[in-house]
Amino acid sequence: MDRRVPSGLSPVDSYALRCFQRDDAEHVRNIRLHPVHPDENLALYISRIEAAGWHLAERSSGAEEPQRRCRLRFVRPAA
Repeated sequence: MDRRVPSGLSPVDSYALRCFQRDDAEHVRNIRLHPVHPDENLALYISRIEAAGWHLAERSSGAEEPQRRCRLRFVRPAA
């Protein structure tokens, strides 16, 4: 799977970075997956949030069509 970030998009998710910097214990995102490229869309979200310092702890998906959603829960890495 190609995890390159498209041009014009920061490699780090700015909201995830702000949450990490203010010492939040966890970061949760609910995203709508791209209808044509759901795996690429998900990999991009995960890589940008992990670049902010978070570690993916839990991932759950909803299969309801037409708007497939995914819940991602990130935690701080163990020190």
